[in-house]
Amino acid sequence: MIRITRMAAAAAAVFAAVALTAPANAQSYSNQFSQAKLVHRADTSVPIAGSGTVVIQVQVNADGSHKVTHIIRSTNSGDNAAAMDIAKNSTYTPQHRGKTPVTGFYDFTIAFHGKSVASNGVVVTGTSAQVDKLIHAGKYDAAKSAVQQALANRPNDPTLNQQLATADYFLKDYTGAAAAFEKVSSISKPFIPVAAQSYAMAAVKLAPTDGTTAVSFAQKAVTLAPSDGTYYILGSAQVQAGDAASAITNLQKARTLAMANPKMDKTAKVNIDASLVQAYMKTGDTASAKPLEDEIMQLDPSNTTVKRMIGNQYLATGNDSSKAGKHEDALASFLTAAKEGDKDVAVTAYASAALEENTIIGASKTPAVPNDYLTKMKPYADQALALNPDDALANYALGVAMAGAWIVGGKQKADFKTQALDALNKARAEAQTQGNMSLAFNIDSFIKANIQK
Repeated sequence: MIRITRMAAAAAAVFAAVALTAPANAQSYSNQFSQAKLVHRADTSVPIAGSGTVVIQVQVNADGSHKVTHIIRSTNSGDNAAAMDIAKNSTYTPQHRGKTPVTGFYDFTIAFHGKSVASNGVVVTGTSAQVDKLIHAGKYDAAKSAVQQALANRPNDPTLNQQLATADYFLKDYTGAAAAFEKVSSISKPFIPVAAQSYAMAAVKLAPTDGTTAVSFAQKAVTLAPSDGTYYILGSAQVQAGDAASAITNLQKARTLAMANPKMDKTAKVNIDASLVQAYMKTGDTASAKPLEDEIMQLDPSNTTVKRMIGNQYLATGNDSSKAGKHEDALASFLTAAKEGDKDVAVTAYASAALEENTIIGASKTPAVPNDYLTKMKPYADQALALNPDDALANYALGVAMAGAWIVGGKQKADFKTQALDALNKARAEAQTQGNMSLAFNIDSFIKANIQK
């Protein structure tokens, strides 16, 4: 029997793909429709009567111009004139649908504390006020530096921690932002949108390496801002954390919200469907996955992500069956992966099928003959090489097949040995070039144990 160590197929490749694409996907969800925003809050010389809160509706036009329409509510009418003056002289960015600015409305909440104006509803003084101005001016590095110095003396100050989180968010340090928000027992209303985005993007970044924290952050994002985007991120994080059942529930919610929006981006719908297919496949529910696969191909006929995802799932099933000694089941899974997966998956799947066939031949109670390797194992290796002649695993499989035929044939066919060495040497060189030193070591060990001994 020829003994080999079959290299595990790249069953986790889909996770890497998700990790790379999810930030962009999450942003695309959040940006499908973005509300008008305050850019700079003006000061006022109009007398302030005292503490209170005034909410004013401002129409923000697509070109950035604006008009104050009316006061929505006020807890101190004496502050109305000052609030109207602030709203009139502030600047705004229009709401967007996708990348297109459109006319919309901004509900401007102006809080007064005594005879002064609070910052977006949060009362700030001293360093906090300075940090607030830096953030509104877009000077995020300076804001972070200033707030960190202040936190050295007041590490548990909720306003300072929320301001640090905001600076980190705009500096794209999402895990840092989430960590800062974690220090706050109750997130203030003006910071909720930033906190939700921070938790969501931190979850995306952490999902491949720290599933527990990623799921926790994603759950907080959903609590703060339930949407198709946050449910999608939560479900995707749960898939990677191994909780496919919970992932299905949340991805179904994401899909329901996304599909109900006629203006939802096609790519966003495909991404949600793809993650839901992945979750179904992990639970073995291929029946529920199939309609989604069809829908994805209708939405995007050129899509290969789902084929790779499905193929990788069958590869993983094949690996598990092989480890459990169920080699016929493993072979069937590898062949299904080759059929259902994309080209790259098919290469790995056919090579894996060839190597699994080698195990079956070796475990048979009937003595092996050259044709066992030439008619059962080699054709799978040939199919892999037809798709990618330079694939290391496929060349390894061919080398093992030809070596097997040479050995059980009494080493009478010198050309079998030559073909085996040519394929194995090519496989080793490719593995080394790709940095796959484990495969290179296995190939080298196989040559020494079976051909050069």
